[in-house]
Amino acid sequence: MLNPPLNVGKTLRLSRIFRDGKTLIVAMDHGLESGPVKGLERVRETVSSVLVDGVNAVMTSFGVSRAVADIIAGKTALITTIPEDEQYVAAAVKMGADAVKTTYFGSVPLSQEKIRIFSRVARECEDYGIPYLVEVVPTSSTGEVIFDAAKVAAAARIGAEIGGDFVKIPYTGSYESFRLVIEACPVPAVIMGGPKVERETEVLRWVLDSLKAGGAGVAFGRNIWQHKNPSSMVRAIAKVLHHGAKIEEAILEIAGSR
Repeated sequence: MLNPPLNVGKTLRLSRIFRDGKTLIVAMDHGLESGPVKGLERVRETVSSVLVDGVNAVMTSFGVSRAVADIIAGKTALITTIPEDEQYVAAAVKMGADAVKTTYFGSVPLSQEKIRIFSRVARECEDYGIPYLVEVVPTSSTGEVIFDAAKVAAAARIGAEIGGDFVKIPYTGSYESFRLVIEACPVPAVIMGGPKVERETEVLRWVLDSLKAGGAGVAFGRNIWQHKNPSSMVRAIAKVLHHGAKIEEAILEIAGSR
């Protein structure tokens, strides 16, 4: 039986994001919704601070991608967050992005109109050979993120069904519940970080347990660049994610920086 034909562009780009089958993405696209965010006011400085061993990709908005390209060149992959408009895919490819991402916060299942919009982006990504990261985050009627495993599993599966090459979803809080999510998702799933958490060990526990459940990594923002020492937090996460370290071992990366 012949092997299925590969999309060469996607194969090469995904290999830069998932170098060992796992990925540590630093999310920095928050300014799209709220403008300057604490920790991202001087975005070039922040990007420079997280470019340490273990980082697989930086994820930024379309505009910031242009502003930091010279800093990340040759050091890490670039994921560009685009509007819900397939025309931005070509622009991201011309920019040299390794993947594009769209973001959806809202009720799950999605409306047919949203599915059509995201499916058009997926089709364009296929044509241009660029991976598509689909972020689907279920929320309540008041906008609160829902961590229920059934809802998150539905979000992950919808992201895959739309055509996402990998998906970004909330972590459900436990290995057991997140395992149910992973079993329902046929593409790699990375977890989002959410609001800043004061205890680093809690963040590292999310990383460890999500990996044990079959997750493919993380796309963390505030829990990296709002930390007192972002580079040490990246190194600690990378120890768990890429080197299989225990939390007690990884936390030494942070303790040594204080």
